[in-house]
Amino acid sequence: MKCSICGSPYVLNKMLPEKMVKLLGEKIRYIPSCKCHETFYENKLNELSKENQRERILNRGKKYRNFSVIDNKFLNSTFENADVTENISVCKKFAEAFTKKKVNVGLILYGDSGTGKSFASACVGNYLMERGKSVMALNLGLYLARLKSDWSRTETEILDKISECDLLIIDDFGAERVTDWVLEKVFLLIDVRYKSEKPIIISTNLEYRKDRECDIARVFGKRVKDRINEMCYPLFFYGESRRKPGTEKFKNLFT
Repeated sequence: MKCSICGSPYVLNKMLPEKMVKLLGEKIRYIPSCKCHETFYENKLNELSKENQRERILNRGKKYRNFSVIDNKFLNSTFENADVTENISVCKKFAEAFTKKKVNVGLILYGDSGTGKSFASACVGNYLMERGKSVMALNLGLYLARLKSDWSRTETEILDKISECDLLIIDDFGAERVTDWVLEKVFLLIDVRYKSEKPIIISTNLEYRKDRECDIARVFGKRVKDRINEMCYPLFFYGESRRKPGTEKFKNLFT
């Protein structure tokens, strides 16, 4: 008999009582000389544990499913899957510090589309959720659309949740058409978080400059810009878009 994984021969188990051999047959006289099957089942248990953890995270996020971007794509965005860049290193240090001390400063990730801002914020959120922190991730446009259509009666309850969670992530900040109503709701969202003295991560394609006029101030006003200045450390994302076009994804089906 040999191990089906590495091919090592089985060895005689000299400690086995004869009664067991008579009861279960001659095959049980021999046992593996390697650790392959032990390692195999340990890995299987680890995989099941990770899958159960992912399910628990998804279930915790179901109450926010109408506007949350915590989905499988979000959960697959991890530091283990990331290229090591300066910005990713800063985000990882931020996440590590979050688990060790009280953090009351966040990040604003700004730059062109496809440069990894949403991925980086998801890496932080996923890292913290795996360590028991509560994270809410909002797509701002979707949040505002839902607020206008059928959340108006529960806005206070939603803002309470936003105020309470350990980390708030706002994705695509500034992608929506700006009206007076939008300005009011965006300021309220930022202000609630500001008053809770808890951290926020904002990703945006808008130009951001902490020390002078920029797109953030022109689009959302000085009050919002001032709040972000006080709440967030800026990280600029640059380079070519990393998003694969549909034609490339299609071609990959045949390679």
